[in-house]
Amino acid sequence: MILAGTSGTGKTRLVRLFAEGAGATRANGRYQQVAVRPDWSDSSDLFGHVDLNGHFISGAVTDFVEKAAEDLTHPYFLCLDEMNLARVEYYLSDFLSVVETREMRDGHIVTDPIRLEGHKDLSLPENLYVVGTVNMDETTFPFSRKVLDRANAIEFSFVDLMPPDGKEDSEVVDLLPFDNRFFRGEYLTLQQCLEDEDEEQIRNWCLLLCQCNEILKKDNAQVGYRVRDEIIFYLLYSQKYNLMEKREAMDWEILQKILPRIQGSSSAVRDLLGELFQFCAGDYEGLRTDSGEINRKMSKLLKEAREKVRFPRSAAKLASMMRRYEEDGFTSYWQ
Repeated sequence: MILAGTSGTGKTRLVRLFAEGAGATRANGRYQQVAVRPDWSDSSDLFGHVDLNGHFISGAVTDFVEKAAEDLTHPYFLCLDEMNLARVEYYLSDFLSVVETREMRDGHIVTDPIRLEGHKDLSLPENLYVVGTVNMDETTFPFSRKVLDRANAIEFSFVDLMPPDGKEDSEVVDLLPFDNRFFRGEYLTLQQCLEDEDEEQIRNWCLLLCQCNEILKKDNAQVGYRVRDEIIFYLLYSQKYNLMEKREAMDWEILQKILPRIQGSSSAVRDLLGELFQFCAGDYEGLRTDSGEINRKMSKLLKEAREKVRFPRSAAKLASMMRRYEEDGFTSYWQ
């Protein structure tokens, strides 16, 4: 999970509170926060290395991952704070690669091991959950698609600086006694879903993603099987646990899994934004213009006919990205 947004909005604090709500704290060793350093250039900074004397030096998370592997009953949360101060695909390369080897074995999700010189191999346990916080400015690096394909990005862009009215009662609540079964995914492949769930519903969702992908292909931004599978898993979990209406769940996934891939300054990017807006809002033909006012018309349409918009959150984000394109000649999801 990637939490992005304005500095000082409480992203890191949110990760810690979420973990504490599930009973994972610093005190019991099930929550760890690691500040990413700008000089991290490979995975040895995270997982360890051998020094000149031949001694293994543990990395920032080596002991934490090993402890999680010895306690599969409970969830363990790792927060990579300011994770894009260094290039994520460099220092997290072993993790990103090994995640792709997940398989179900004897009722547990297992991975191939990360090979560590001078130390026993390190496998990623099924109860390890990684959340990164990021700020997008001149001091940070953008995300590669390799990273975005393996994460959901949630943006914190709204800030209300006004304090609450009057005094609010602060209710102290008990920690929830969740074990890892609450957090662990139930599916690893789409085939498992087709065997266990409503096949027609899954195919309808996939058809919608195919339509979206045809638009994305026009700027070589299409998604692959990995993203498709994770979106379907998200929709299935939402439906199974009655978390949100189907269309709302798909709206969130377009916003979190597809739109972060889009950036650039070409006319193809502008056209891509327009066609995706049509896909989400149902209208774009009437907005075509060379006068640099497409964003204004998009925003007007959303304001006047929002209840008719199929995916309102994604459409609003696309309108915002179009505004940046018209003003700066460049756009991206990260603003």
